[in-house]
Amino acid sequence: MKNKVLQGLCLLACTFIFALPVWAEEISNQDLQYELRKTQEKVKTLEKILQERIEPAKFEGEVKEREQDLHDRVSKIEKTMESSEEGGLLDSLAERITIGGLIEVGAVYASIENDDGSDEDDTDICLTTVELDLGIKVNEWVNADFVLLYEDPSFGEETSFDVDEGTITIGSTDQCPAYIAAGKMYVPFGAQLTHFPDDPLIDQPLTLAFGETSEKALRIGFERDGLACSAYAFNGDLDEAGSDDAIESYGFDVNYTLDDEALPYGMSVGASYISNVAESDGLTDGLGVDEIDDYVGGAAAYGHLDIYDFFLDAEFMTALNHFERGELAVGNGDGAKPSVWNIEAGYNWNWGKNLEIVLKYAGSDEAEGLGYPEDRYGINFNQEIFKGVIGSVGYIHDEFDRNDIDNRDDRDLLFSQIAVEF
Repeated sequence: MKNKVLQGLCLLACTFIFALPVWAEEISNQDLQYELRKTQEKVKTLEKILQERIEPAKFEGEVKEREQDLHDRVSKIEKTMESSEEGGLLDSLAERITIGGLIEVGAVYASIENDDGSDEDDTDICLTTVELDLGIKVNEWVNADFVLLYEDPSFGEETSFDVDEGTITIGSTDQCPAYIAAGKMYVPFGAQLTHFPDDPLIDQPLTLAFGETSEKALRIGFERDGLACSAYAFNGDLDEAGSDDAIESYGFDVNYTLDDEALPYGMSVGASYISNVAESDGLTDGLGVDEIDDYVGGAAAYGHLDIYDFFLDAEFMTALNHFERGELAVGNGDGAKPSVWNIEAGYNWNWGKNLEIVLKYAGSDEAEGLGYPEDRYGINFNQEIFKGVIGSVGYIHDEFDRNDIDNRDDRDLLFSQIAVEF
């Protein structure tokens, strides 16, 4: 009995001994599984925490990166716009717009002897000219130009301020030799060549007083290889008696210029015609009538020559028919056929700054009713002081026809002028 008990105890002990590792193993696997689950939960918790912390940071980083990229793009666009609007636009305007001008201040002394033996001395200082020129290149084929002009004639004559010129020109002579211009302009009648201070300081040259014609006109032209031709039409201020207020006046000008730096000389020659010479500013004022019986045509011829430092200018203008005696007459009462001329010769002496020395002979025929001198002699010195600054001093002697409208016999003029051109 006792042995059976012992055998049972031994069997139980052996069973316990062999089962212990299995149980122990089962306990370890459970613990491991538990720990694994705990670890997995912790990992999930950590992943959630990291996701909550890291993802926003990543999002914020992306936002900041995108904001920086957007800022860089905006900055680039702003710089491009600034370059276009400030630099580029200003550069574009600078290329398209040209501005120029002229300011002249003069002083003059006049000694006049009259036909009756009396004499008079006059002196004056005046702001002779203030001129502002503006040119606008609208595009390759269209240009707009206008000139504002203030003039203060000597000896108390009436000052003026006006839009002197205002034109629109269609055409590019660089690409096409033909062009068309319309607006207020000086129509091309003669060239009014001079190296003296011009009107209104000392009322010269005579060709300017006789031929300068400012009108609202239409002009067509052609320029190629030094040859320039133009024709124009306008409705002037002085019409024929009984005619309609219409575009009836016209004219043309042809000139050729040779300017080759390889040659020791240069030259230009030209000729003009106008159907109604009375439309010139000087004649319209001088005639003093509102209408004329018949239009009187006018012609002009002019030329310029320079050889080395010497130059010669010559110009002649004339009416082609006689005016009626009630319009413009000579001393015997007949209708006048006025003409004027101007000849100047000179030398450019470059002694470091250029000094221009000019001699003049000018005159008129059958123009005593306009107050023009019959003969004019003069000398003038133009000294370059700075670039764009010219000082002038000169002398003119006038001899008048015995039937001069102002009863003058002769006149001596001493003058000086400072001109600034920009």
